[in-house]
Amino acid sequence: MDIKNSDQQPEGQAADAGSSGDDGGSSSLGAHLRRAREARGYTLRDLEDRTRISRRYLEAIELNDYKQLPGGIFNRSFVKAFAREVGIGEQEALKAYAQTAREQGESTEDIPPSREQSRVYSNVDSSRSPLITLLLSVFILAILTLGVYAGLHYYQRRQQTPQAAQPANAPPPPPAATGTAAVSVPTAASPANAGGLNIQVKAKGEAVWLRTRVDEEPSTDGTLAVDQVKEFSAHDRVKIEFAKSRATALEVTVNGRPVAVPTDAKGKSLVEFLITKNDYGQLPQ
Repeated sequence: MDIKNSDQQPEGQAADAGSSGDDGGSSSLGAHLRRAREARGYTLRDLEDRTRISRRYLEAIELNDYKQLPGGIFNRSFVKAFAREVGIGEQEALKAYAQTAREQGESTEDIPPSREQSRVYSNVDSSRSPLITLLLSVFILAILTLGVYAGLHYYQRRQQTPQAAQPANAPPPPPAATGTAAVSVPTAASPANAGGLNIQVKAKGEAVWLRTRVDEEPSTDGTLAVDQVKEFSAHDRVKIEFAKSRATALEVTVNGRPVAVPTDAKGKSLVEFLITKNDYGQLPQ
């Protein structure tokens, strides 16, 4: 049914034009709503402002032309709002709407029936071979795998870099040596300390970790590289600590006299070699 715009005709004539049709009789819901609207002095524009419903839909309701409405729950909401504004019982209006809609073959369900089959649009080329898709997937997976491998390799190299400066055969320092300073190794022996102790320690064949204490000074520790010599000058005593397994790799000279390096750790992980001014001469050679 062709509904004319209410702005192009006098108010109230829209429903009159529909009353001459099959669904616009004077006893219909649309006619009843139109009369109630006119009795209150509302134009369709007034009702549109009050209900926020398009005049096109309001005219369709007055003409009982429900095919012009969205359908389902929207139709019922429009009818209720129309009836409420013009002073007609909402439930009464809904019953009349349902009866008229059934007579016209319209659905009154909450979800309006689909008037057009849904379409799904995709930019995927369905003609592409599955083999190409598989090859692309394998290629992407290979790139990701190489990226992970490269990252792990870089991380491992970063972790190993601080240890590269140490000799390859240098043993790791014992737990007690963590965070201490390295031993400074002189390149040549100095003359004997007159009236005291002059001690030279040499690592032969392999690097040896040492902890030393001269007289009452603080202990120092570090790694003695292969064939390097460490020299100590003391007034009273020198204590040297080293791993038991490295005892045979040390040569110790006290005031120019070679002495035997002890190997007994007394149940400990480190051997303590104490050299004093008073009894160094009694040390075995």
